[in-house]
Amino acid sequence: MLDGIKDFLRRHKRKFIVTGAVFGGLYLLTGYAQRKLREWQEKEAKRFFEMTRKKQHFESTERTCNQTILSLSKIVTESILGLLNTGEIVQKLQENPENKLVLWEQLKIMIFTRICVLVYALSILQVILRVQLNIIGGYLYRDSVQDEDHLVDSDLQAKYLSLCHHFVDGGVEDLAKQIENVVKKVVEPVSLKKKMTLQDVEQIFWSIQTVLCTDTTDGDPVKKMVHYLVGHAEVTGAKLDTIVKETMDILESDEVTSIAMSSVSRSFSSVTDEIANLFVSKTAPTSKNQLELNVDHVITNGAIKLGATPDTFVDVNKVELHFVKLLPVINELITKNTCKGNTNIPDLLTQQLTLNDKLKLLGANIYEVFSSA
Repeated sequence: MLDGIKDFLRRHKRKFIVTGAVFGGLYLLTGYAQRKLREWQEKEAKRFFEMTRKKQHFESTERTCNQTILSLSKIVTESILGLLNTGEIVQKLQENPENKLVLWEQLKIMIFTRICVLVYALSILQVILRVQLNIIGGYLYRDSVQDEDHLVDSDLQAKYLSLCHHFVDGGVEDLAKQIENVVKKVVEPVSLKKKMTLQDVEQIFWSIQTVLCTDTTDGDPVKKMVHYLVGHAEVTGAKLDTIVKETMDILESDEVTSIAMSSVSRSFSSVTDEIANLFVSKTAPTSKNQLELNVDHVITNGAIKLGATPDTFVDVNKVELHFVKLLPVINELITKNTCKGNTNIPDLLTQQLTLNDKLKLLGANIYEVFSSA
């Protein structure tokens, strides 16, 4: 029997060797595949953890950015309204002085200057802060995931972020002076007795924006963001100098300039929409069967539908109001909560700029670059 087994093994020796090699190879391949699978799973788990951690850090940076924007926007607004205080002129006009025509002319200039400075200052502030906070956020994330020397310490962080205060403190005043000079050129020729249409108001804003864009003396405010940020600052230290230069490169880029200009234009459009509601309110029917007092206006192809009555329309472009009667209600849009949503122009612009998708995407792209470098 043993001879038979030996003979069987001898006759099938090659088959046993091949079979053993196959099963051995399969065993080794299975082990290799399992090891590679574990490595892949560990790598994917690590990548997922890093992505989650990075996402959470970015969201935290975004919240900090929004909170900082809201806080500094209020400071900038208060500074602008303090520099361009219409309250004193309004109070004098209430006393019916002999020089009331001069006061009305001053008020006319100041109201439009206020609006334009708010539009430009809040837009520039949003861009600068989103760039700064996402650059520093990217650096801080890299510091949190590497064991090497920190790229940004608390002292450097404080010095870098304090640069924005140069715009808040002195830059706004410089901006206000530049815009006031332009507003005078555009608005002074417009008579207080003129019957204004919404298109006339739009033309004023468009003319001011155009003159500022082509200002060869003081320069376009949107293209001077670097000046507002570091123009009066003393930068000391190699690391701070590097970060500041990176910031300057971004602020001077065509993409950021385009986004800032777009933000300014959209802000002027928002202001014009609110002024359009003023034109409507002055021509709205008082009969309750025509218009419920608390129903919103709906703009439709240049006409405004009033209330729920389908046939009640006002072509807002054909409504005319004397300039002198329009000025006080425009001024109230700035200081009183007479805009839609019971808000005012500064708060409305701040909210819309904070939610601006282009600005948010800009911040996200900057964070991604500096957190991955």
